[in-house]
Formats: sequence, structure tokens, C-alpha cells
Amino acid sequence: MKLAYEDEIRRLSYSEAPKLITKEIPGPKAKEILDKIYKLESITILAPYVIPFVWNEARGATVMDPDGNVFIDMTAAIAVNAVGHNHPEVVETIKSQAEKLMHTADMPHPKRAELLEKLSQIAPCGMKNNVRTAFAMSGSDAAEMCLKFARWYTGRAEIITFHGGYHGITTGALTLTTNPTYKRGIPPLVPGIHFAPYAYCYRCAFGQKGYPDCDLQCARYVEDLITKPGLGLIDKPAAVIMEPLQGEGGYVVPPGEFVKWVWKVCGENNVVFIDDEVQSGFCRTGKWFTVEHWGVTPDILNLGKALGGDFPVAAVVGLKKIMDNLPRASQPVTFAGNALGCAVALKNIELMERYKLDERAARLGEYFMGLLKELEAESKIVGEVRGLGLMIGIEIVKDKTTKQPMNLENMVWLVHRMRDKGLLAMICGRWGQVFRFMPPLIITKEMLDKAFEVFRESLRELEKRI
Repeated sequence: MKLAYEDEIRRLSYSEAPKLITKEIPGPKAKEILDKIYKLESITILAPYVIPFVWNEARGATVMDPDGNVFIDMTAAIAVNAVGHNHPEVVETIKSQAEKLMHTADMPHPKRAELLEKLSQIAPCGMKNNVRTAFAMSGSDAAEMCLKFARWYTGRAEIITFHGGYHGITTGALTLTTNPTYKRGIPPLVPGIHFAPYAYCYRCAFGQKGYPDCDLQCARYVEDLITKPGLGLIDKPAAVIMEPLQGEGGYVVPPGEFVKWVWKVCGENNVVFIDDEVQSGFCRTGKWFTVEHWGVTPDILNLGKALGGDFPVAAVVGLKKIMDNLPRASQPVTFAGNALGCAVALKNIELMERYKLDERAARLGEYFMGLLKELEAESKIVGEVRGLGLMIGIEIVKDKTTKQPMNLENMVWLVHRMRDKGLLAMICGRWGQVFRFMPPLIITKEMLDKAFEVFRESLRELEKRI
């Protein structure tokens, strides 16, 4: 049976992708732009040094560079463009709203009220119609707000977070982030942050053979931190902040029991459970929000990326019992909640609902994971394929028995090789050893098939290379 809107979805992307017309990638026009970037922009940026590539146009799940080469996008600009790049209705929304009202300096307007109402309606589980929202500009500053709100509400200061976690690059959020690349050489940041092992079953911090035989030692560790004295905390923490599916740390899918256990312990001890879904939210994992896989109701929900898509919008959604007890007029943000951003976010949510992108991500993710699992069985260097919906990680190792991570040089080579074949992809993980496939949720099955072939070919070349 033909699914509704599939023809419309198919027309969103460049149908010819991948299409390569220059002998080298980047081509001459792209190289000229890259030269200016390398000369003039801060070297603190990441992308052009890891993946030399220039975006010129984008449609749906495809990208065109300045030389006219067309690529399949398996990045969604880091899980941002859920409804695809430059969706015609989003573009029209921007044009229409820009003619009426854009910047409002943190002040009320109709679209702001409409978006607040919509976020309350779609919030996960027991949060529905029981929340207040604070707007932000990015996942990083939203994470900062989460910490402030939890501390204000509880009157306590300390925070528990997880190994491999990523919550942003501003001072407080950076303290929660464990990748040393982002903070090496910086003096101590925010005090009172405590790290616990994440439920990374492929590389268990406790040396266990696997779930459920491990007896969830990682969850027990968090419970001990919260409930037992002498483990480093001065008092019970204000909050636990968790990615329910870890992003930058390696697209790690924890057992649902881990998430539920930590959430339950938080509830029993008046510790705020902060659910950071900046990367995993808005249909990407096959549910509107990842915690819905396990029926967990967060106290505070951190949102960004796909909420705004082509426009920067972020939000902190919290239960009223918390948000009603915060200091009044204490969190102004000049550009947050502006009329243009709210209009775009509303259109994104409307498209997600219309296309049923949660169901679509679940269906296509299961299909694509099946292909990758077959590759895992046959490959000498694919250690594990894991994911939910269209948030999929492929851990590359030198040896399946020892699980020694593939070195970064070879991982970057693989990224470049795939780019040269017309596929844009990115890596993550504690050693940069995990491929993450996070395409726009409007990608077609045909494009996933093409992406798989490029990945398989490139992987086989790497196997011969090493």
C-alpha cells in the first residue's frame, strides 16, 4: 500500500544524488572558498579541518557544493534538519513571517504563545499539558538554563552527569561534557560536577559481559552516588542530566532499565531528572522523544537542533512544579523566542506530524539497521551496529576480539573516501571510532540503499588498506 506523502517527500531532494562532476572533492570553486575560511576564520571551528567540504545549496536529504557535485546527506547538519533542508513550506514561512515581525527582545507575540502551547501538547509522557517553557538559542545555553533551574528549585548545587556525555561548549555545559578536546588546558570550570559511567554495554566500565547479566552496575553506581555518604558529594545532587541515547559519546543506546532506574532513584530522592534530547529529540529515534521508549517523565527536558531546523531555536521544558518555583524575571535572553524562530519551529512540528516522521524514522531505521547488521556479521572491523530509529552508530575496531578502537587517521580517511563517492557522514565516539548516520528524516529508502552501498564499498577499501 502506498504511504501518504511519500511522493511529496521524494520531490524534496535532488533526485540525481549522488552526482559527481569534478575529478576531485573539493573541486576548484570549493577550494577557493576553503582557502578563505582557513585564512580568516578562527581555527577553533571543527568541520572544515576534519571534512574539507563546502555547502552551497541543500534540498531535502541532499547537498550541492559550489562546483555542482550533489551528495546524499547522512548528517542532517548534525541531526538538525529533521524535515529536510530548505523545505518549501519552511522557506515560505520565513518569508511570510519576516514581512510581519522578527525580533521581539524576549517579548510576547502570537507565534510565541502558539509554540508554547504546542510544546506543552507534545511533551513526553506525564509532562503533557503540565509544563512551562523557557526559550534559548542553542542546546548549550539551554543546558546552562537546565542547571540553573535545577539548582534554584532544589537549593542544592551538585550535579551528576555521565562519561561520554556532551551537553554543550559554554562554561557550565562544557563542565558536563567529557571530550577533552573541548576543554584541554582550561582552568577548572564549574565545581560540583560528578561523573558516572554511562550504560555503554559494548565497553562496560565495570568489565561485565553484558546486559542483563551485569545486574546494571552502572545504574547501581548512580544510586549509590545519590543515596550513600562518602562518595564525593557533599549533599544530594540538585540534578542528574542524561542523554537517553548518547550522541557525541558514540551513539550509545542504553538498556531501557538503566534510564528507568536512574529516573526512579531521582524521583525518590527529590533530585531533578534532566533529559537532554537536543540531538535525539523530535522523532529521530522513532518516538517524538527518546524517553517515550521507556515511559519516563522527565522533570526538565532540553530541546534544540530539530526544533528550529534551518533556524536556531532551543527550549527548556519543565514540569510546572519546578518552573513555578523559579525566581521571577530571572532569565532574560535577548533573541530567544523571537517571532521568526517560533514560526519556523511551529512549521517544523506541523511537518513532523503530517509526515508522521516518528513512525517513518522507526520503519526506515529498522530497515537500514538490518542492512548494517548484515555488514557487521561479514566485516572484520565493524564491532557493533546500534541505534534507534534513524540515529544509528557503527563502531569500527581494529580487532573484534580485543575491541581496540580504529585509529582516528583511518576513520578520517573513511569519511573522506565516502565524501569522494558522494556521501556526507560524520564520526563521533570517545576515540572518534564511531560512524553516526543521522540523515534528515525525509530521506527515502532508495537513498538509504545508495548510502549503504557507498559505506560498504568504502569499508571494504579500508579493510584492504589496513
